[in-house]
Amino acid sequence: MLVPSKILAIGALGVVAVALVGMIVGFGHPAPGWQPPADAAVAAPTGVLPAVRYREMDGKARGPNRAYASDLATLVGQAPDPASALPFDAKLRAEAVARRTARRSYNGAPPTIPHPVDANDVTSCYQCHGEGKVIGPLVAPKISHQRYTNCTQCHAPVTVGAPGTVEGFAVVNDFVGAPSAGRGQRAYAGAPPTIPHTTHMRENCASCHGTLGLAGLRTSHPWRANCTQCHAPSATLDQAHFAEASPPPWAGENNGK
Repeated sequence: MLVPSKILAIGALGVVAVALVGMIVGFGHPAPGWQPPADAAVAAPTGVLPAVRYREMDGKARGPNRAYASDLATLVGQAPDPASALPFDAKLRAEAVARRTARRSYNGAPPTIPHPVDANDVTSCYQCHGEGKVIGPLVAPKISHQRYTNCTQCHAPVTVGAPGTVEGFAVVNDFVGAPSAGRGQRAYAGAPPTIPHTTHMRENCASCHGTLGLAGLRTSHPWRANCTQCHAPSATLDQAHFAEASPPPWAGENNGK
């Protein structure tokens, strides 16, 4: 006589064996020959685009620009020869200074962006301004400072209106910045001129004075990389001024108590 526990074990083993045999037999059968009927083609009325199926919306390009692709990284810029120098031209310099001033609300302010930008992906700014590029008649100068992750925090996109007008800026005020110091001073005739502006956020001199800078501001020797070896910062312009010296931390009234 079988014990009830043995009967249960034999029954469970039989169920597992039947399920295993059924699975193996099922894998051996071919797929059913029935397929869902294909959607009947319906001619679209004249001038109406055919509707796109939901399952095709994510991966199917539509519209007249469906074959268009854009990738800023593939832009090829033609930079001038670093060994080519331009002679000084007072007229070109005056035009370059006027153009530079027109893109700033005051002297020393971050320049505005003269073209549309995608604020959701500011890293695209570095595709042209990271090292600087010349694309056709357009020149994208190299950034003059270290890299930051949010370009539009300082550089405002302005594409409508002129700087200083209601259309050019969202907020108009009567603030007037310090005027430009002009050209740098020389200790003697033929000496390298001093830098006539602050160097904060302008560490990369080639941004304005290199081969990709405006013609009137280019240096006569772009092949030299260490500018401050000869051009010293201005003693009056490039320094911090404090109203009064901060007292040392040990000069308090309760010192030593």
